[in-house]
Amino acid sequence: MKLGKILSEKKQKTIFSVPSDASLRDAAKKLCEHSVGALMVTDPADPSEFVGIVSERDIIRRCCSEDRCNSADNVGAIMTKDIIVATSEDNVDYVISVMARHKIRHLPVIHEHKIAGIISMGDIVSSIRKEDEIRIRHLSDFSGGTYGSSIF
Repeated sequence: MKLGKILSEKKQKTIFSVPSDASLRDAAKKLCEHSVGALMVTDPADPSEFVGIVSERDIIRRCCSEDRCNSADNVGAIMTKDIIVATSEDNVDYVISVMARHKIRHLPVIHEHKIAGIISMGDIVSSIRKEDEIRIRHLSDFSGGTYGSSIF
């Protein structure tokens, strides 16, 4: 299965972002408001230019692990600048191995030189589960003798 298929089936297609000079509190509010786990980070001078990605995990680590979360902290200080991306043509198995190797749960997907969306590990698992259910149903119908029958 290709990432493009998962992206097309995803309910939330909007790419939410936050400027790099936004506070961690503002980023956390935006994550909660939109029920997403990661935000693309933009250049404050050019909101169309993505300069990084920040996840809920990044914010929690900064606020809890390092025991410092104050109003002076901003997204630019904790964002991931070297973004790992995938393409809509990438195979899901390959993407899972990349995400596991780098211990990331959110991955921007590029299509035609633009970010088409962000795929989460949850999106991938959900899509694989749905595909497996269809496959099981098909095989069950086939082995049970109802395959090709007009009566179900």
